[in-house]
Amino acid sequence: MNYSKHILCAAAICGFVSLPAKAQESSQPAAPAHTSVIQKLIEVDELVENKEYDDAIRGYNALLADDPKNPQILNRMGNVYQALQRMHDARQYYERALKADPHFAVAENNIGCIYYSEKHYGKAARMYRKAIKLDASVASFHSNLGYSYLQEKKYKEMMASFKEAVTLDPTIFDQHNRSGSIILERGVENRGAFYFFLAKTYGQMGDYERCLAYLKKARDEHYKDIISVKTDPAFAPVRPNPAIKDFMDQLTPPATPNPSSAL
Repeated sequence: MNYSKHILCAAAICGFVSLPAKAQESSQPAAPAHTSVIQKLIEVDELVENKEYDDAIRGYNALLADDPKNPQILNRMGNVYQALQRMHDARQYYERALKADPHFAVAENNIGCIYYSEKHYGKAARMYRKAIKLDASVASFHSNLGYSYLQEKKYKEMMASFKEAVTLDPTIFDQHNRSGSIILERGVENRGAFYFFLAKTYGQMGDYERCLAYLKKARDEHYKDIISVKTDPAFAPVRPNPAIKDFMDQLTPPATPNPSSAL
């Protein structure tokens, strides 16, 4: 489902449009008010996808003029300012969305992503945990929390969060599209370790294809402890696979082991 269709479905389900529309004088019956607003929202969302941010801000402001406490639109305005790296403005709109709806988990997550971008990983983790408490069914909340734990070198907590994320959505780490109302974090400092831990996560679940894909990425990033795939218990479910065996056969021991492999 593309983003515009997703917005249309969300609008129908969440009922975030209550804006009045003036009926035009015509022989044809006037379109329902909510239909015109949904269409306008889709048009503005498409401006965001096309990175026409100034026009998008004007469009969202027009919608907010009629419905200033609409959390969905306030959140989307925050998304635009975050894309523009105007983090102070983004945070204000996310906070307004939460004030309008204290149970709006998406805004909690998005504030967490602002903290993450500022390298305040502990604060980011707290916001992600708040989002999960409100809605534990969203895979990206768990993956974002895992990223924060990785940056804090809390590897056991990170593995638990990543495992929950891929249990909810096995493709969560395959996704690269950052558009939409939920910000999906992607930045890490040690990419080799990150890929290796993802390989461990998928290995524990028996998903050898994704496990192998991330093992190769970890190897290409020169992760120092890649050889531990041969002994780490997390990989036991996938080690019998011929492709994994072939990968292990090509490995040579590194000069210096990485102590994180014991986790």
